[in-house]
Amino acid sequence: MASASRKAALLAAAAALLVFLPSLGHGWTNYDDPMFLLGPTGWRGLGLANWRWAFLSNVGSVYQPLAWLSYGLDYTLWGMDARGYHLQSALWHALSAALMFFVSRRVLWAVRPGPAKDVDAAALIVALVFALHPLRVESVSWASERRDVICCAFMLATVLAHLRRARAAAFGFFLLSLLAKGQALMLPVALFALDFAAWKRPSLKDKWPLFALSAVFGVIGMGAQERIRWTYDQHGLLARVMQACYALVFYVWKTILPYGLMPLYELRPPMNPFEPRFVLSAALVLAALTACWRQRKTRPWLAASAFWYAVLLFPVSGLFQFGPQLVADRYSLVATMPLAILAGVASMRRETAAKVVVLALAVLCLRQQRYWADSESLWTRVLAGDPSSATGQASLGVVRATEGRLSEARTLFQGALDSFPGCVEDQDRLVALLARGDGEAAELSRLRESVETHPVCRKARANIGAVLAQSGSLNEAVRILEISVRLDPNDEGARINLARARAALSRGKRP
Repeated sequence: MASASRKAALLAAAAALLVFLPSLGHGWTNYDDPMFLLGPTGWRGLGLANWRWAFLSNVGSVYQPLAWLSYGLDYTLWGMDARGYHLQSALWHALSAALMFFVSRRVLWAVRPGPAKDVDAAALIVALVFALHPLRVESVSWASERRDVICCAFMLATVLAHLRRARAAAFGFFLLSLLAKGQALMLPVALFALDFAAWKRPSLKDKWPLFALSAVFGVIGMGAQERIRWTYDQHGLLARVMQACYALVFYVWKTILPYGLMPLYELRPPMNPFEPRFVLSAALVLAALTACWRQRKTRPWLAASAFWYAVLLFPVSGLFQFGPQLVADRYSLVATMPLAILAGVASMRRETAAKVVVLALAVLCLRQQRYWADSESLWTRVLAGDPSSATGQASLGVVRATEGRLSEARTLFQGALDSFPGCVEDQDRLVALLARGDGEAAELSRLRESVETHPVCRKARANIGAVLAQSGSLNEAVRILEISVRLDPNDEGARINLARARAALSRGKRP
C-alpha cells in the first residue's frame, strides 16, 4: 500500500503542475513585480552578498529571505526570463499537493479509519481540491507571491512531521516556513486543533519550541510592516472586527462557490462597519461559533476544523490591517486546508460527485489564470468587478500611458485620486507646512500618515505630472512633480520625470 500511496501523491503533484502549465507563458505584471523583482538587484544571484541582502532586506515591508533566495536561483538559471520564475512557483505548488495527500491521509485515517484503498482515494480528492482550486491562482501565477507557495509547502511538511512525531524535523520545517512568509506564525496554535481531531490529546510539550520561533518572527514581522500598518484613526477597531468577520465568511463562501474571484478587493476608508455584507457576516460567524460549541462532543472534528481555519486566518483577517486589500485570494491558501479535508470525508460516500467537483475546479482554475497573464488582463478584471478601484485605475493608467494613450491614462489617474476624498488637499497642506516650516506637530503627523497609507493616491498624482509632461503641459507638470518629489523623495520615477520636464521647459520644448 505504501507504493500505492506514493503513486497517488505523485498523481496529485502532476495534476497541479499540469493545470498550472498556462502560467508558465505569463510575463511580468505591474502589480508589485516592479517593486520586488524588476527594480531591486540585490537578490539576483546566489553569492554571499545575495544571501546577506536576502536576510537583511525589507522590500515592500515584507521579510521573506527564503523567497529571495529562490528568486536568486531563478536568476542563476534563467536570467530575467519570467517563464522560469513561474515554473518554480508551479513546482512548489506541486510539492504542496503531494504533501497535502500525505497529511490528509493521516488525518482521515485517524478521524474515519477504513480500508487503505478508500482512505487513499479520499486523500487524493483532498489534495486535488486543495491544489486545483481557483483560489490558488493568485499565489501560484503571480511571480511576486512566491513566498506563499514556499511557506505553504514547508507548513505542510511541518504538519506531516508533527503527525509522525518527528519533533526536530517539525522545528526545521517550521523555521523554513517562517523564513518564507509570516502567515505561518499561528501554526503552533492550529496544531492543537489537529491533535484534538486526530488523537483527542492536545499537548504543549512538543510545541513550545515552535511557539518560541513564532514569538521571534512575530517581532520581526511587526517591525517590517510598521510603515504600511494602518492606524486606528484611519481604520477603527469596530471596522477591523467587522472586516475580520467578513473575511471568515468570504473564504468559506469562495471555497464553496469560487465565482467572481478578483486579483484585488480594495479597502477604501472610511469603511462603514454597518454595511449589510459586514453585518450579515458577523451574524454568520456567531451562528457558526454557536453550532461548533453545541456539537463539540458529537462532532469534535467540526470545532477543530473551524479553530484551524480561524487561527491561521487571524494574522491576515484585517485586525492588523496593512495594505489596500479588504480580503485577498492568497490568504486562503493555508487557512482553508481543513475545508479540503472535509471534502475528502464527503467523497468517501460520493466518489462520482467528488470527481465532477475536481474537474470543475480544474476548469475554473485554468480560466482564472488568464487574468494574471499580463497587466492589461489583470487590471481590466479588477475594474470589471470594482470600477472605482483606485489601485486598478492607477495601474491600468500606467499601461495606457506606456501605450501612448495619454488622454485615457490621465482620466484613469484622476479617477484614482477621486477615490480618496481629501487626498490632494492633504498632500497640498503637508507640502505648504513643510515649505513654511510651521504647523502643529499633530497635524504634520496626521498628514504624514495619510500620505504614507495611501501610496496609490501619491503615485497617481505623480503619474498625472508625467502624462502632462508628455502632453506638452510642462509648467503644470513641473508643479505637480515638484509636489510629488517633496512628498516622496524616494520616488525615483518622479525625480527623473521632474528633471526631464525642467530640462524641456528650459529649452522651450517637449521632453
